Amino acid sequence: MAEDKSVEALRAELELHKAELKKLRDQVNPPPREPYVHQPPDYTAGMSMGRSAMQAMIDAVPESLMAELRADARRPNPITQASSSPLSTTPSTQSQPTQRGTGWRDEIPLGPPPGISHCDRMLDAQDAKDRAELIERELKLAKDRRG
Repeated sequence: MAEDKSVEALRAELELHKAELKKLRDQVNPPPREPYVHQPPDYTAGMSMGRSAMQAMIDAVPESLMAELRADARRPNPITQASSSPLSTTPSTQSQPTQRGTGWRDEIPLGPPPGISHCDRMLDAQDAKDRAELIERELKLAKDRRG
């Protein structure tokens, strides 16, 4: 009977150690989490407006404008659909295909920027004034030394 108790005690202790070992393993190697995907908040979710407010918005836009907008939406885009017929073509543009740009600017040759000649002339004029003042000041000092 003492052996039965000790076997039961050992089994209980073994189960306790197994649970503790599982807990430690989970701390070292936690199970993978599901990836978090950020969803920006939708501030308009569940929003609605009353019938009177909706009717006021509908009445604010003239029916002629709505008809033009619907017609524009149904027309093909001549740039994205090159094979479709253009909307308003004149005889001069019908023979020439639409030229699209490359996205690059024309090269600008290296040289002084435009307008720099004006700045150069202003600096030259100021240099001449400064030189004249310096000569005048030195003549005055030389005159004071003499006499």
